Amino acid sequence: MENDNEFKGFSNNAKRVFNAQKTGNSKIGLAHFTAMDNLYNEENNSEGYISFGIAENVLSYELLKEKLETIPMSQKLTQYSAFGGLEECRKAVANLLQNHIFTYRPENKDLLVKNNQILLTDGCTPLLENVFNMFCNEDEVCIIPSPFYPAFVSDSYHRFGVRVLPAKTEVYDEQTKQVISFQLDIEEFEKIYSTQKVKMVLVCNPNNPNGFIFPQDQVERLVEWCRSKQIHYVSDEIYALSVFDKPQPNISGGSSGSSDGEDIKTNEFKSVYDVCKGDMGEFVHIVSGFSKDFCLNGFRAGYFYSQNKNAYNYLTSTSNFYICSNLVQAALINILSDDEYLAHYIRENQNNLKRAYEFTVNTLKEFNIPFIKSSSGVFLTLDLRKILPAFPLNQNDPFSQELLVWEEIFNAKVIINPGKFCYFSEPGFYRFIFTVPNGFIYEGIKRISKVYHRILTSLNNNNK
Repeated sequence: MENDNEFKGFSNNAKRVFNAQKTGNSKIGLAHFTAMDNLYNEENNSEGYISFGIAENVLSYELLKEKLETIPMSQKLTQYSAFGGLEECRKAVANLLQNHIFTYRPENKDLLVKNNQILLTDGCTPLLENVFNMFCNEDEVCIIPSPFYPAFVSDSYHRFGVRVLPAKTEVYDEQTKQVISFQLDIEEFEKIYSTQKVKMVLVCNPNNPNGFIFPQDQVERLVEWCRSKQIHYVSDEIYALSVFDKPQPNISGGSSGSSDGEDIKTNEFKSVYDVCKGDMGEFVHIVSGFSKDFCLNGFRAGYFYSQNKNAYNYLTSTSNFYICSNLVQAALINILSDDEYLAHYIRENQNNLKRAYEFTVNTLKEFNIPFIKSSSGVFLTLDLRKILPAFPLNQNDPFSQELLVWEEIFNAKVIINPGKFCYFSEPGFYRFIFTVPNGFIYEGIKRISKVYHRILTSLNNNNK
């Protein structure tokens, strides 16, 4: 372990964390907090920061407000409760899954979601960390289709030393070089499996950071591949109810040469439960939560669903480290147990997402900023590859130009996420969160446009 003298007296686990901090980019890591101290306001702080870097949906609070303000209080909530969650809350989550997320209706009643297959936690981060620990030993591998949510790496590695390796999904048009799709290619997984001890595959579907939905047939093939090798397939479905676009039969996934990424096909979302026709068995599991679909990031509430009794028993026996607050569970029960309200909330939240996405896309087109189409989640991808050649390339880091572009945009007081940290296979892509008020969107894109077109004009002039 490096830096033994500097961190004398600390465990190897702690040293892993310290060393990870040293290799990261602290300016990018702290950018959101920099923005929070000087946030843009059209009326009294027009020069403040605008952050498109945190995956929060702030558009649907009014839909939740009444339910959150009328949480039934009782002495029971002040007392210790069962590991794995209150029975009533697990029942409400089972109803959410069976009647609002899953579409397959099994004839075999044994395949219906049961309360004792649901486990509540204080968020997906500690839950996933423990799932990595449950299925993988130190230095063993979890494959994640890339691009992916950057924190998966720290969730797996910081305390338990599980390594994440990316399986590329981007598909490029050979002539236009545009991204025309994302796909789960078994060959990419086989390459890693042939040289590494792979114990787990984690698929975020719908995907963070690009909002792409992997099609059912590809998920099915990957599930079967995992089962054939007794690898655990974990489906992160935290954006399952944040789908705002529908499949269009005339879109094939090819490229017409446009630069705005709108050729990408929209697929229908199917939970891995639906893909498995309800029979998930021993090697398929679902992780999800309430931060995204229900805009409750600060509540810290996640859940695990599995038909594997050993997995459920392990997580229950260790859940004292990440029990979900009784008060949070009471709020969830209040939201999830009212089926009429729940259906209305899901529908209206998706409408809010669609309106925000369309406003963002129209603004990007107005300012001629290239992007890649999204169909779910709270984000889309900016494609700023055209201006990369304006910056020097560090031969030791193929993403060095991308980070210099990020610096220019940050200097304009706008925060977006570099693709490098989302494990895009090529530099020049940036995650952009669009679930903020329209005024933030317009002003932020205007600032990005000034930077982008200033650099692009200079680059074109130098090439004449």
